[in-house]
Amino acid sequence: MQAQLVDLYRAGIRSATDMMKLSLEQTERLQQQQLQLIRNALDETTRSTTQTGELKGIDDMVAFNSRLAGAQLERVSEFWANWWKAAGDAQKSMIEQFQSQIGQAKDLGREGYNFATRAAEDTARLASQAERERKEHRKSA
Repeated sequence: MQAQLVDLYRAGIRSATDMMKLSLEQTERLQQQQLQLIRNALDETTRSTTQTGELKGIDDMVAFNSRLAGAQLERVSEFWANWWKAAGDAQKSMIEQFQSQIGQAKDLGREGYNFATRAAEDTARLASQAERERKEHRKSA
């Protein structure tokens, strides 16, 4: 029984560690995506700065502002789409990990139940055997 408790404890620690690792990996992926978006925004800002020097009139300025607003809206949309995708992926991974851990706990619980059942049966058999031997001993005495 002690061995099973130790196995259950190990499984719990392993599960907690796996969940922490999964969470950290998801955080790292999200930060990498955010960093890439920031780099793209910096590149876009540099291009925009260069393009402002080429503006020749109001029409060019209006067209430039429209392009700039569209690019910014696209970046914001891309950021939130990536963020929600990463959050969904993280949640999916954690649910899968949790389901796996529940399966392992269920198996360990079943093993513990089987062990307890066998122990109870062995105890009952030994008690019955001891009672028979006690009765035989009384008869012979």
